[in-house]
Amino acid sequence: MANPKAGAQKQSGVKRTPAKKGDSISVAEFLKLKQPKGDLIVDVEGQPVPVTSLERVYWTDEKITKFDLLSYYLHISSHIMPFLKNRPAILQRWPRGINAPMFFQQDLESAPAFIKTAHLTNQVGRELDYAVYTNTASLLHFVNLGTIEQHPWHSTTANLDKPDWIAIDLDPKKAPWENVLQVALVTKAVCDEIGLTAFPKTSGSSGIHIYLPLKPTNGYESVAEFSRLLAGEVARRAPGIATVERTIAKRKRDQVYVDWMQNARGKSLAAAFTARAKPKATVSMPLSWKQIEQGVKISDFTVKNVPALLRKTGDAWSDFFDRRQKLKLP
Repeated sequence: MANPKAGAQKQSGVKRTPAKKGDSISVAEFLKLKQPKGDLIVDVEGQPVPVTSLERVYWTDEKITKFDLLSYYLHISSHIMPFLKNRPAILQRWPRGINAPMFFQQDLESAPAFIKTAHLTNQVGRELDYAVYTNTASLLHFVNLGTIEQHPWHSTTANLDKPDWIAIDLDPKKAPWENVLQVALVTKAVCDEIGLTAFPKTSGSSGIHIYLPLKPTNGYESVAEFSRLLAGEVARRAPGIATVERTIAKRKRDQVYVDWMQNARGKSLAAAFTARAKPKATVSMPLSWKQIEQGVKISDFTVKNVPALLRKTGDAWSDFFDRRQKLKLP
């Protein structure tokens, strides 16, 4: 995966196309549709956004369509957009659904006029036009391209070199799920002791993600080093069930990999609230620590039930950005 290291340099080379004109329907009207087919234009806060092939099945076993996915993101846009807005996007596109090939897109060759881009230079000197999340219209456009999952940078375009969260991925591979939950609680204990607030979420795939909101005051190298030390302390405290060993063959079967290495410029993890291109259409769901203690499961959260759950129980990460903190670096 490209790891851009330079900021905006010169004018974007993205070919711009005007948004389609013509009859459009409101978001409310769109969400009321029953098994629509073909193409439509949705008015999203005054911006016409074309959506296409609405009947295409993205999850075959669950019979979940592209329309269902677009509807999911419209329902939860107010929850997910704070974790996407003004961040470059690493687009992972499944235009034919989760059982067909996926491809990465980091360089936009063309885009509607309302899509913003960040013109960056990657590690090998190649100039790329990254898509940037700006609002719900931009999100809907990316989802319409087949971007089932949302993978934003850890920093915004205002502070590209300074992340505003740490992301730790607890990856079980073959370790029991109970061990993942226990390692998450060990991570919380370490963070509590050093006075840092941590937020857990399901990965939506196989593990748990733990995020620490930050004030964007430290560079990526410093944040990555802090993340390495944090992960190492978690593994030291629970050696039977946690490890920072990257090589799978060298890990014990019951050990959860405490992966700190995604905290680099241009890297990303699946966003909070994103759908995952996995069986059952699972969601990377923000959690409370009480849910971790009670034994929450990945399968508890899907594109089918998350909107209703949010209305019923609220957003466990509603104060995430109010809890930004400054790292105490050596």
